[in-house]
Amino acid sequence: MAGGRGQRLDSLTDHTPKPMLHVGTKPMLEQLIEDFVAQGFPNITLTTHYLSDVIRKYFEFGHKWGADITYVDEVNPMGTAGALSLCAHVDTIVCNADIITKIDFKDLALEHQARVQDATMCVASYKHQIPYGVLHMKDGHVDFIEEKPIKDYWVSAGINVISGKVIAGLAQERLDMPDLLDMLKLVSIYEIEGYWQDVGTWETYKEVNR
Repeated sequence: MAGGRGQRLDSLTDHTPKPMLHVGTKPMLEQLIEDFVAQGFPNITLTTHYLSDVIRKYFEFGHKWGADITYVDEVNPMGTAGALSLCAHVDTIVCNADIITKIDFKDLALEHQARVQDATMCVASYKHQIPYGVLHMKDGHVDFIEEKPIKDYWVSAGINVISGKVIAGLAQERLDMPDLLDMLKLVSIYEIEGYWQDVGTWETYKEVNR
């Protein structure tokens, strides 16, 4: 899913689509494509909108990377899931193009197939440190103070497997992935054990490059 504007990255995306921003020596999207191909998934569909010509010119049909790339251009933004209605009706790993991660895509696909689900949602552990002392109170008095605690949450990782029958039933209209997943009855969870980072802000972009 490579059609986003990347507005939170300000001037970085004025002339470059967010998936084409470099992390290290190459665009984020290039690293994802290389990972998919290396794990046996050469058939890739890129959904594009903002500055789509930049992406097309760089990757063309993907042969340089051993991939077979097709494109679905959104005339108007269709959300993080709407463009699936324009794609093939097969079980599909749907991945945001602004993610840096180490994940076994083959294992993910096998887990999805084994469970016979409508969808499989990848989740990642996200730690957030509260920069203050947190008060725990009892009967109107301070019981104890927890100094700058670190809270651990499971968050949606921006990678999902959607079954072909679900894709076949989608209308060609705007739809975001959380809304699609909420509509489905059978959604399983796949925990990402390796590194994962969504690159959506200046802070996270600097962090992944560091």
